[in-house]
Amino acid sequence: MPRRAAHPPVPRINLAVLQQAFRRPATCDTGYYILERGKTLLCLRVRKTLVQIGVRHKSLWHPISNLSADMTIEEIENLRAEAARLARQLQEEEGLPGLARGRSMTIAQLHREYMADLRETRGDIMSARTLEGYDDVWRLYLLPALGALPLPHLTVDLARQLMREIPARVVAQRPHAKAGGRSIANAAVQQLSAALEFAYRMEWATRNVASARLVRRYEISSCEEFPDAAAYAAIGQVLRDLEAIGAPSKHRQPSLRTLLALRVAIYTGVRHRSELLWTRLDSCHLDDPVPRIGIPRAKGDRGSRRGGRWIYLGPESVRCLKSIPRPAGSEHLTIPGDKPGSPLFRLNEAWAVVLRKAGLPAMPVKALRHGFSTHSVGIIAPEHRAQLLGHQGRPMTDSVYLHRHGPDLARAAALVEEHLRVLLGDLRHETCTQSVAAR
Repeated sequence: MPRRAAHPPVPRINLAVLQQAFRRPATCDTGYYILERGKTLLCLRVRKTLVQIGVRHKSLWHPISNLSADMTIEEIENLRAEAARLARQLQEEEGLPGLARGRSMTIAQLHREYMADLRETRGDIMSARTLEGYDDVWRLYLLPALGALPLPHLTVDLARQLMREIPARVVAQRPHAKAGGRSIANAAVQQLSAALEFAYRMEWATRNVASARLVRRYEISSCEEFPDAAAYAAIGQVLRDLEAIGAPSKHRQPSLRTLLALRVAIYTGVRHRSELLWTRLDSCHLDDPVPRIGIPRAKGDRGSRRGGRWIYLGPESVRCLKSIPRPAGSEHLTIPGDKPGSPLFRLNEAWAVVLRKAGLPAMPVKALRHGFSTHSVGIIAPEHRAQLLGHQGRPMTDSVYLHRHGPDLARAAALVEEHLRVLLGDLRHETCTQSVAAR
């Protein structure tokens, strides 16, 4: 005959069951178990002087906590919920052995595993700058908040709370951050989701608690804002006033090299960091019949589709680039920064100063790219406009393409530059009309 259980199963472990266990202590050291009915694995282990709550799985006892006779209903329910979580993990590990490793892994350890796998599997088709951006998101926003947290303890509520907290942290550091820090929050939670998706594939986790289905991302409207004609006129006046100061650094105003770089960004619609500030002077063909800047790796290059692109320059852009002071140690840089040998990092602060002095609302530097795109309509052919912005065209290594179409694109760049200079107030409309007719 089968051995009879020391105590029949109960529908649910609660305060009444606990009090009954203390009234009926075990008569031997091994004690006995009070199991919940069904497949929950939850039970109490009753000994002579001790009662514990835990999980019994495959004849092994996994204790959660010692109990006392004067515990409240809330305390016993909290411990029961903790035991239920452990029971689910043990049951899941039967089919997924990797969960045992995931249970002992922290978010910081997951980050290291995820980034190592990303570099190994996709490092050859991802730019170094993209990987650096991922590292910055983890270093600044994810690891300080979650790094020490065990992977199983990360919940949907914690991911949502992190999503809400990041924008305030971003704005505290950078008051003029794009979209009030919400775009960075989206990027951070997306990285967390990608790491958890990797953990799911490795069978270290049973689900992705930061997926977009569970943690909604902020709605960020596409950046369609750009300066209108009146705004360009106000911006042009501020640029001329600041350039007339000569050496404004002591007044915490943009330097001459920064203002000249800002003008080139206005005239060309470039992505101001990757296609202007961080380029080298030897990639700038300023004295060529087709003046241009060579970008070895353009945005959108993936896998075998590489080759970069050309940034075509009008004559005023060439003049600005030639006029930029390059101190010793920075002769090789297109736009030198304050530290010798390092390029100017960004134009955000200088652009914010110009907007403030012009009495205009805040807008990102990328608005200049949208302004170039919008105000070039009707000035040049649509295909030339798309090629100047880098939306289509042959790679920069195609010398035949440059020979045949480069002069046309250089003329198109000069036409848009002249039109923008008229809007800025640097040229009179009649002068621009005569120049266009001469072309």
